[in-house]
Amino acid sequence: MSQAPKDTRTSAEKARDTAGIIGSFMHEGYEPNPEDEAIHQRAQRCEITTEEAIAIFRERALERERKALARKPPKPG
Repeated sequence: MSQAPKDTRTSAEKARDTAGIIGSFMHEGYEPNPEDEAIHQRAQRCEITTEEAIAIFRERALERERKALARKPPKPG
């Protein structure tokens, strides 16, 4: 099996890329909150991988969507 290539970016490059991603999220309506910031910090400290952080955010988004759909009244018909 082949391994994923090691990330060779410097800390400054990673920080710049992260800032760009967060800027894009904020443009789309993302509002920082303590829970999300804690996940970002865990990823920055290499406690979790970027892929794990993405999976956490994806699962949380799906859960919010499920809750929103459950609150929506059914269409008459």
